[in-house]
Amino acid sequence: MQADKVLLVDTGNTCIKYRWLSDTSEQVQVADTIDVLVNRLSNAPVSKIYLSNVANDDAETKLQLFCQSNNIALQVITTPHSAFGITNSYTNPNKMGVDRWLAMVGAAGKTALPFAVIDAGTAITVDFVAGGQHLGGWILPGYHTMKNALVGATKRVTQDKQVPPRLDAGTDTEECVAMGCLAAVQGAVFAANRYLAERFDDYLVICTGGDKNLLTSVQGSVNLSAANLVIDGLARYAEKASFD
Repeated sequence: MQADKVLLVDTGNTCIKYRWLSDTSEQVQVADTIDVLVNRLSNAPVSKIYLSNVANDDAETKLQLFCQSNNIALQVITTPHSAFGITNSYTNPNKMGVDRWLAMVGAAGKTALPFAVIDAGTAITVDFVAGGQHLGGWILPGYHTMKNALVGATKRVTQDKQVPPRLDAGTDTEECVAMGCLAAVQGAVFAANRYLAERFDDYLVICTGGDKNLLTSVQGSVNLSAANLVIDGLARYAEKASFD
């Protein structure tokens, strides 16, 4: 299997990220829709695609049709009970979004320590792994989801599009909303640190996702920023297949 002909595709709730297996984890491209991605791939030398899909069935169907028409192998990754030395805590693994699973697989490829992987996007997911065991996790609204929900549920609270570079106290309503939501999402980092510190002497909190920059500025945390853990997880699946 030629790495420069294997594509790793992560279809999320807001955009599609992809890169070639031969590229580094930082060389990720973005497409707004599956149609844009398929158009870009129309003349590309693709032999196989590894797909993580949490968006919708329509995106997966369109990619399947494209692959069938172009003699491209498509491997859709689903959440298993165990793989890559990690055992899932879910009784029904199918209820866990595959992006969470792949982020854990990607993180486990970077450290042997107990860790929390915090994936910040439309939602923020937190998953804990130690000694190859998924201990469980949390799901909470992402920064922008939280802001929109707050404004939608109140009559006199408004927001603007500014994202604070650091946590501070707001001095008008819009700034207070932004700072309050930032405080809430950064609270996940503090809580994850406390959860791990109560159980382990040494550990990592690994932040990833489109809004990871909102989390990595938290002071006093054991932080490692990872650009694209979901795609890193897909890469481990593709690399394993090449040696099987």
